[in-house]
Amino acid sequence: MKKEHAVPPPARGSPWFALALVSLAVNAALLYWVFRPGSRPVEPVPAVVAPMAPIWTRELAPYAALGSFMAENNRIPDLKWSAAQFAAFQEGFRSSYEGRGLPLDEPAVKLRDEISRRVQAMVEVERPDPAKEYFRLLREKEAVKQTPSGLHYRITEEGAGNHPQAGDTVVISYAARLPEGKSLPQLSRARARVVVRDLLPGLAEGVQLLKVGGKGLIYVPAGLSFKESDWPPQLPPGAPLVFFVEMHDILPAP
Repeated sequence: MKKEHAVPPPARGSPWFALALVSLAVNAALLYWVFRPGSRPVEPVPAVVAPMAPIWTRELAPYAALGSFMAENNRIPDLKWSAAQFAAFQEGFRSSYEGRGLPLDEPAVKLRDEISRRVQAMVEVERPDPAKEYFRLLREKEAVKQTPSGLHYRITEEGAGNHPQAGDTVVISYAARLPEGKSLPQLSRARARVVVRDLLPGLAEGVQLLKVGGKGLIYVPAGLSFKESDWPPQLPPGAPLVFFVEMHDILPAP
């Protein structure tokens, strides 16, 4: 068997010996620079974390969407709960799901009622006023005009001559209905002789926009029709009234 010989170290004074000394000095300097007193520690490179994949499958995704809908429909995000409060709420759901529902004690009843009031207040603020929405659509869709008092009108036939004044006696016909189209014969009259100011405030204002032979649609808001104490019981409280009015004549003063 062939005997292996150890490699002898470079002889002192040889070029290889000088190169070894230089290499040793460089390594020593690098070690001192890295580990010197007060040196800045090397900051770890943050690991790249992939976003968490949804825990539900395609078949279960509708259940997740339903949960989101229920939370939003019940204004859970708007309640501004803390993470701990929401976690307790989730645990209550889980407890009932697992057949160990928690009792609705006095503090829970107080919380329920408080949340109910808060949610109801949010709904009331966001709920559009039906009458305001009705008049808004009239202006935008039907080219209906509005007066400073809030009366809405549309002249369908101009007529001729002068407009009547509040103290004038006129001969008019008018047919009343509700916004959805239900006719109101109890508020309708044919060829009625009447002093303008004796009409409902909104109808009186609308009649003064017509001339003899003129016709128009007068949309009267609740504030310009009956007083609250005089509101007819057969009418929806606060409903706008629509009058189709025809001006037959303005009678001369006696």
